[in-house]
Amino acid sequence: MTMRRVHTRKNSGFTLIEMVVTMVLLGIVAAIAAPMLVAGARAFDATTTGLSTLSNLRYATERIARELREVQYTGGAFSFGAGGMTATSVSFTKGNGTVVTIARALPNATLQYSAGPAVTAVLTDQVSDLQFAYYQRDGVTAATGNGNVAIVQVTLTLNNPV
Repeated sequence: MTMRRVHTRKNSGFTLIEMVVTMVLLGIVAAIAAPMLVAGARAFDATTTGLSTLSNLRYATERIARELREVQYTGGAFSFGAGGMTATSVSFTKGNGTVVTIARALPNATLQYSAGPAVTAVLTDQVSDLQFAYYQRDGVTAATGNGNVAIVQVTLTLNNPV
C-alpha cells in the first residue's frame, strides 16, 4: 500500500490575490503614517533649534549681567570708560582694574578683557540686535560718557537659525 499525501489549502501558502491585497493595505497604511512621522520629525527639529537659541540667549544675558554687576564704583560714580558707552557697546573697569568691553559685531556678541590674560570671547553667534541704554539713579536717561550712570538696560535679540 502506498500512501498519498493530500495537499490541502492550509499547506499550500498564500495565494497571489492574498499577497496583492496585503501589499495594497500596507501601502495605504504607509501613505497615512508617513506624513505624521515627517511632521513629528520637523516638530522635534524646530523644538531643538528653539531650545538651543533660548539657551544661547540665556547664557549671553546672564554673562552680560554678571559682568555689568562688577563695574567699579569710585568717588560716587561708576567707572564706565570715556566713550565706552554707545548704543551697541559698553566698556567699563572692574574692581580689579580689568577693562571689560561688551560689543555687538553682527552676528556676534563679544566680551573682551584687557588683562589677565587679554581675551575676546564670543557670547553668541546668533545676534540680530544688541542695544544698551543708560540711566541715572532717578531713571532719567544718562548721556553717554556721563559718570552718573547707575542702570544699564540691555536688549538682546537672537535669530533662530533656519
